[in-house]
Amino acid sequence: MKQDLHIVVHGRGNAWPVPLGETHPFYDRTGYRDLANASFSLVVSGVETDSADILVDAGHGTIQSLITGSNRIPDCICLTHGHLDHTLAVDWVVQSYRMKCKGEKKYPVYTSRPVFRFLVQTFPHLDGLIDFREIKFGKKVKLETTGEVHLTPFPVYHGQGASGASMLLFETCGKKVLFTGDLFTPLLRGTDYSRFQDLDLVVVDSNNRFPWPRTNHWSFSGDPGNPFQRSEPLQEFLRGMQYEDFIRSHIPGDTPGGTSYFESLRAGWDAEFQPFTIMEFLKRIRADQVALVHYSGTEDVKHYGEQQFSGEQLLSWAQGIALEAGTGTRILIPDVGDKLVP
Repeated sequence: MKQDLHIVVHGRGNAWPVPLGETHPFYDRTGYRDLANASFSLVVSGVETDSADILVDAGHGTIQSLITGSNRIPDCICLTHGHLDHTLAVDWVVQSYRMKCKGEKKYPVYTSRPVFRFLVQTFPHLDGLIDFREIKFGKKVKLETTGEVHLTPFPVYHGQGASGASMLLFETCGKKVLFTGDLFTPLLRGTDYSRFQDLDLVVVDSNNRFPWPRTNHWSFSGDPGNPFQRSEPLQEFLRGMQYEDFIRSHIPGDTPGGTSYFESLRAGWDAEFQPFTIMEFLKRIRADQVALVHYSGTEDVKHYGEQQFSGEQLLSWAQGIALEAGTGTRILIPDVGDKLVP
């Protein structure tokens, strides 16, 4: 039976898209929807079947988009990490489900164990209301929802305060969609890259155009003078980092069987091969479309003297670099409310 897949954009912003008292050329400060954090629904629909509606991250602005859009409770939530700009709306969704089910069922949340611990420390009252579905790095799991939807998480480094952070690979309707969440670099084994050679869509954290690692986010490209060369601030940071520094946030709260993942990662670790920019990542994989979200550009201004871009400027600039790299990837700058079709 034929099914279709699309992605609804509930928000595309970073933690603070427009700080109070300021403006930003990328975001419309007078449009409340444009101030929402990066959040998405993966929707699988069919003519003769109920649709599956999977919420990927749930920060500020997610609920307003859900209510003014489909106005339905998502079947489940999948979280990349525990920071508030990715979890703030979880309480509203779970409480809506609790009222609908009269407290007889718990709401399913798929995430890693460290992220779940962080979530219930932030919202202690949710501990008894959530049906925690643990996901383990590199292990594919079938989501309990309408249709065949499979999820595989892979660890990422997003700083020491983001234990259990992951990128999420969804496979359904013959399509592959990757949500990177927030990251400075993915922690992928050599064999994992084969899973990313035929991606239909990547929704990627593009916080900065140029590297400033202390934000714990990667950048789109490298040095302003050469987008395919690592800038001096990036190289200086990497000189002070070892393999153990990148995995330390995962190991203390690691799940059973997870240690073997990092042991195999260690065996093939190569800092020169490791992607620390979006372009380095795109040159190692194959992706038809890449949607840039979570843009800030603040560090580009502070540390490189480069301007913050509007959406049109970012799109034109990024497309030019992707074209020069020969990746064959189509760059997208989605608006809130857009439906992306992989």
